[in-house]
Amino acid sequence: MPDRPVEVWRLPEEDVRAGRRAPAWTVGPQGELAVLLVPERCLAPAGSWPAARLPFDGEVVVHGPHGGWRVPIAGAGVSPDLLALLPGGRVLLAGGRAAATADGRERNGQVFGPDGRPARELRLGDDIQALITDRDGRIWLAFGDEGNHGDDPLGRCGLLGLDTAGRTVWRPDFEALGDEPLEGLAAATEGRRAWLAWYGDRSHLTGIDPAGGEPVVLRLPARQPVGFAIAGDRAVFLQPDGQLVRCERESRKGWREVRRERVDVPGELDRRCAYGRDGVLWFRSGDGWFRVAA
Repeated sequence: MPDRPVEVWRLPEEDVRAGRRAPAWTVGPQGELAVLLVPERCLAPAGSWPAARLPFDGEVVVHGPHGGWRVPIAGAGVSPDLLALLPGGRVLLAGGRAAATADGRERNGQVFGPDGRPARELRLGDDIQALITDRDGRIWLAFGDEGNHGDDPLGRCGLLGLDTAGRTVWRPDFEALGDEPLEGLAAATEGRRAWLAWYGDRSHLTGIDPAGGEPVVLRLPARQPVGFAIAGDRAVFLQPDGQLVRCERESRKGWREVRRERVDVPGELDRRCAYGRDGVLWFRSGDGWFRVAA
């Protein structure tokens, strides 16, 4: 695979002309590209939250290695901030915030079956900054400062792993991390391992093996990457200013920067839409999906 960003898919022009907008994009565990399309009339004004008038109907367009398909979404009741794919053709929509309710916090996650019908509601925690699912259906999250320092019990974990029933499968030991998370940054998977980038007093990268064992805790070579991908001892980090930082792992604690290069692709870089999957970084710019290998 080339080590320069390559465009691999673009939002169909007929959907754009039909007045459908894409508030959320994601990459599935097997490298499937997915985008949520919502009629423009259902979206709230720019900068509003929730980002859509609830409930709303939409459609998830998936472009997979062996063809594409569409999943109609009916009666979505959460803000379309984050999108993820789950095994069995299921789709997860998540609102980034979770308001307080009489019995705790609202359920800001909604799972839809392959037929597009609502199947389950989940509490995912407040102030989600990064969300990624793995090939077994686990949900990995990193929270922002309002979650870390708020009164939501999930958000206060800083980093978290859940199953599709909403049960906690992993939460961090802050002493083992060597720092307390302040802000989540980005997420990736590498085989069965989930990686979460975050910062506290310093910037860190935490790798979690669901089979058990102590998490891998590394220093980040870049303070606030918007996305990254890891392939063994190689990694690539995407900076907010559009630079790719290529690194090699030099020790058990961190990375050595090898070189930097500027992303030269059309459109505006979406700083909340970059995912690492098995050594490939996928990111959105304008209406296109691009990929680059670590």
